[in-house]
Amino acid sequence: MAILTIRLFGEFRATDHRGNALQIGSRKSQALLVWLALHRNTPVPLYDFGALFGVDDVGGLARDLRYALRDLPGDLVAGEGDAIRFRPAAVDVDVAKFDALVAGGSIHALRQAAEIYGGNLLEGFTSGITSFDQWLAGERLHYWRGALSVLGKVLSAQIKAGWWENASETAGRMLTLDPTQEVVHRTLMRLRLEQGRPDAALRRYQECSDILRREFQRAPSTETERVHEEILVALEETPAPRDLLQKPFDRAVLILVVEDDAVSAALIDGFLVEAGYDAVLVGDGADALMELGRREFDLLLLDMNIPTLDGLRLFEIMIQKGIDTPAIFVTGSASAESEARSLELGAADFLRKPIRKEALLPRIRTILQRRERARENS
Repeated sequence: MAILTIRLFGEFRATDHRGNALQIGSRKSQALLVWLALHRNTPVPLYDFGALFGVDDVGGLARDLRYALRDLPGDLVAGEGDAIRFRPAAVDVDVAKFDALVAGGSIHALRQAAEIYGGNLLEGFTSGITSFDQWLAGERLHYWRGALSVLGKVLSAQIKAGWWENASETAGRMLTLDPTQEVVHRTLMRLRLEQGRPDAALRRYQECSDILRREFQRAPSTETERVHEEILVALEETPAPRDLLQKPFDRAVLILVVEDDAVSAALIDGFLVEAGYDAVLVGDGADALMELGRREFDLLLLDMNIPTLDGLRLFEIMIQKGIDTPAIFVTGSASAESEARSLELGAADFLRKPIRKEALLPRIRTILQRRERARENS
C-alpha cells in the first residue's frame, strides 16, 4: 500500500495513506515534491533539480519537504543529502499510472488512462522558479497531447463497435480539451445523426462554425458542410419523438432478455412490449444458450452478472458458435475492465442500471436499423 498519494492531473493534491490532505508549504517545496514524484527512479533527483533550475539552496527545500512529510513513515524516502528520493513502491502518482497504461496499449488500459486524466497537468500551478515553470509547461503540453491521443483511440474503438452514446461522451471530452478540432466536431455530428438526433447534430455544427470563425476566421470545410447538408435532410425526415421509442419495422422483432433479477426483468419486458417488441425472458446463461439454439433472435439484452455463465462468457461462447446476434450488455456494477472487454468482444452497446426507457429504446432501434442496413448491403 502506498504511503503517499500524489495527484498531478488537474489541481495539485497530496494525501497520506488514510486520505488526509498534506500541507506541503511553499510553492517551491511543492515543485520539489512534483519533481521527486516524477523522478522516483533517478539516482540523484535533488541534485538534478538544483542544477536544472538554478536553485542554490536545494538542501533547504529538502528540509522543508521532510518537515511537511514528518508524520509519514520514515521508509517513504531513501538516500541522503542531494541523493534523497522517494521509494517507488511507497508513492502512488497518477501520472506514472497514466504512462504505464498508455504503454500497455489495450482498450481497457486506454480507457483507464482516459479516466485518470482528470485535467491538464498541474493546471494553473506556478512555482516562482521560472525555468521550472517553463519545463512544467512543456510537460503539460506533452500530457495534453497524450490525453487527446488516448481519447482518440478510445473513440475509434467505440465508433467501430457502434457504441454511439459512449462515443459521443468521448468526443465531448476531446472537445473539452481542444474545442478547435473540426474533425471531432464533425464526428460528433455524425454520431448524433446515427442516434436519430439531427437537432443535436445541427447545434454541434453551429457551435463548430462559431469556433472556427472566432479562432481561425474561416468557414467549416467542404466535408463538414456535406455533413451539414445531411443534417438538414434528416431534420425534414425526423420521426416524431415518440417514434424513437417504437420498433423500427412492421415485422415481428424478437429480443432475448437475460436477467436474473425479477424486478429488472419485468421492467425491461414492460418497456419492450410497450414499444412493440416480442420478448423472451431467461434468468441464467445456460437457459440463454438453449434459447439461442432453438430460434433466431434479433437482439440480446444481456446482464453481466448472471448465474451459470456470466454475460461475458456467454457472449464469448456465442462468438465461438458463430451466433452473430447483436448484444447490449446491462450491468448494475460496471467496472472499466468489464466495459472494455465487452467493447473488445464486439458488443453492440453497454448500459448501466437503472435502465430508463428513454435510454434503452432508442439504442435498440438504432442497433436494429444498423443491422438491417448491413444485411441489405451484403
